[in-house]
Amino acid sequence: MSPRDALKRMTLTFAQPQRAEPKEGAVRHKEASSRYYDAQSRLAAIMAEVSATPIEDFFPQTRTRQQKNPASALRWFVVTDALAFVVSFAVAWILASLTNEFLLDRGFPFVGSVEATRLAQYCVVALGALVWFWHTGHYRQRMPFWMETQKILGAMGLAMVVDGFLQFASKQDFSRLWLMSGWLFAGLTIISLRFMARRFMRRNGTWSVRTLLVGSGVMADDARAALRSEPGLGYDVVMQIENLPLLLQQVDQSWERLCARFDADYVVIALDGVALAAADEAIAQLSRSGVPFSVSPPLRHLPVLGMAPQYFFNHDVMMLTPVNNLEQPLPRFIKRTLDVIGSGLALIVASPVFLVLTFLVRKDGGTAFFGHGRIGLNGKPFKCLKFRSMVLDADEALDNLLRKDEEARKEWALTQKLRNDPRVTRIGDLMRRWSLDELPQLINVFKGEMSLVGPRPIVFAETLRYREDITHYYRVRPGLTGLWQVSGRSDVTFTRRVQMDSWYVRNWSLWHDIAIICKTFPVVLRKTGAY
Repeated sequence: MSPRDALKRMTLTFAQPQRAEPKEGAVRHKEASSRYYDAQSRLAAIMAEVSATPIEDFFPQTRTRQQKNPASALRWFVVTDALAFVVSFAVAWILASLTNEFLLDRGFPFVGSVEATRLAQYCVVALGALVWFWHTGHYRQRMPFWMETQKILGAMGLAMVVDGFLQFASKQDFSRLWLMSGWLFAGLTIISLRFMARRFMRRNGTWSVRTLLVGSGVMADDARAALRSEPGLGYDVVMQIENLPLLLQQVDQSWERLCARFDADYVVIALDGVALAAADEAIAQLSRSGVPFSVSPPLRHLPVLGMAPQYFFNHDVMMLTPVNNLEQPLPRFIKRTLDVIGSGLALIVASPVFLVLTFLVRKDGGTAFFGHGRIGLNGKPFKCLKFRSMVLDADEALDNLLRKDEEARKEWALTQKLRNDPRVTRIGDLMRRWSLDELPQLINVFKGEMSLVGPRPIVFAETLRYREDITHYYRVRPGLTGLWQVSGRSDVTFTRRVQMDSWYVRNWSLWHDIAIICKTFPVVLRKTGAY
């Protein structure tokens, strides 16, 4: 292999499909560091020969289209949002008219002075909402689905309040159904039309952004996994550059040519401690070049969604102050209130299912319920209730299996679960597939021992595997559902589960709980990772 080919091979790593579950963080970091220093030692021997080689000799010309700005496709959302307001106004108008005419027998004219005034007010508030969307970045930056949904619904709630104030101030006899349904429909329609617009643009190629990932090791792996977890963002990693210091020597402040030769539209820099020194120069070059880029800083243990940035005039300095919502009394009160209301209603609705499952489990022999010792808020132990899904001598059966079966022992050490668990009864297997065995935990939620959403409840022996992160677990009540349950459940390694629990606590918000609950239903129906 020629030195030029060797340099090209060691500098670039083409994006390949990755396994769904990344390696353990420490192992990946060690391997990345080893690869980096090994590459540096080998490059030293051939650097003299290739140092003067122009970048054109390394990378062939492949650009076949004009470079795309990731924000250009977002401008279509202005059109879809305006259309959503028109459709929502018409639907709410018709709904209010029919309700007043046929259900309330009050009459509600379709056209009149009141309706004309109402239309004018609605247009003013809708125009203000579009300006607000523009100001808050909806038409300039791509957002993950749940973050975008939260912002849209919040904006529509504010618009409804403003609209109601205008109608009250003008002393109009307005329809409250028209007011509330109009903005509710607007929020849902905006979300739906944006989703359809993204799908349409992705099919015709105008939504996808060909992305160049710069970095190696844990940070690069995490950045790629994050981009792949949100396909709606449209960032397609087409190439990964691992050896940034060497690349900077060859690029020489020409990122435009580099993106052109790789047919890339966007650059994401995700560097760890091994190559952080080169990031400053790369960012400076990208800023001068005008190439769109993002930086994924090494902030693995900070609450990334709860940061309060502080800027300093005339200084390239930014301080990030973490904000933990769970330490605030009001959010904790709201979360607990929703737990009581939600679990109480769920117990009433699910009472027929409780009766049927109780009968079936008792028919199989033994008690219907099983209370297992778990660790809760502030490390306080409690009995986590479940429908009994195992044989009566389950602990003894597990010990015998782990002594005899090496594969089962490895699986248990990795996930604390067994895919083919001999302890599970027939009715127990059915309940586990549909997560019905966990219904009695609604009682734990109502009593205040658990929450509707939170980390999965763990036993005392598992606290040792959490290590320093156990302090995050102790700060919240364990949940009936959580990030682990909607992210693969038993298919996820224990280490990854600890990372999810820690992330949830550090980045908690009421909206995250709502999003997790919404994700729980399709996961249960698909029986993902349930065994």
